[in-house]
Amino acid sequence: MSSLTVVRISHGSVSIDLKAVPDSADQLLELALQFEQLEFDGTPGHLELFALFLEFCVQQNKLLALLVFEALNNELRADKTNIHAAIQQQELSEERARAIIRAYYSLWNVPDARALYQAAVGHPALLSSASAHLMALFGGQRGTGSCLDEAQWMLQVYKPLVYGYVQRMSEFLCHEAQDSRVVAAYPRGLHVLEWLTVPNSAPDARYIETMPIMLPVIGLTQLMQVMVLFKTLFMSPGELVQQFKGKHYVGLFCRCLWQ
Repeated sequence: MSSLTVVRISHGSVSIDLKAVPDSADQLLELALQFEQLEFDGTPGHLELFALFLEFCVQQNKLLALLVFEALNNELRADKTNIHAAIQQQELSEERARAIIRAYYSLWNVPDARALYQAAVGHPALLSSASAHLMALFGGQRGTGSCLDEAQWMLQVYKPLVYGYVQRMSEFLCHEAQDSRVVAAYPRGLHVLEWLTVPNSAPDARYIETMPIMLPVIGLTQLMQVMVLFKTLFMSPGELVQQFKGKHYVGLFCRCLWQ
């Protein structure tokens, strides 16, 4: 059996140690040296450094990224519990928590990683308790800020899970906005994906806050939330719906899905 080599990845005073067989360790060390030349805003914490290096490896070498992913899993004990619960226990800032979750799901489309994701999910206690009666609550109104804000961070954090869907829905909405019966309500179009991925391309707040824009964006955001939920729980939409005994809606979009 090959002995393991320790590779240290550092940024300033923060470092993480990864163990790998010699051949992989040599490649990992090469990536670590490249990674250490990058500049980041502020000083990343220990877990954030893990996340940043994982995302770097995903772009360079997915086999090595799997090794880093497993190490992050062990660090968070996310192989034993849902990643969101594991992150909550760390008491991180919202920004850092999002960065780690984004990195965690960056391997979603890699087949060898899928089994690791599924093994960590198990069957949530709330969904298996005979005494728990779950209710789904969907709000239809945004809070503060632009109605694009939540959809934007959902796309950033869970991109591998939702990007294809958002792309198709954006094409659909853009096409529908050109219908002669409603086109007058969309003088600057309805280019949701472009606005989410290139925020500077989004129209001014006055246009975004009109009902013809807000309603479809809020509906799309709700559907993204549902998609993330059933995918990360490894359920079909129908299986997810069956877990809930009651539903309350503000707005019609998710009501249509949930019926």
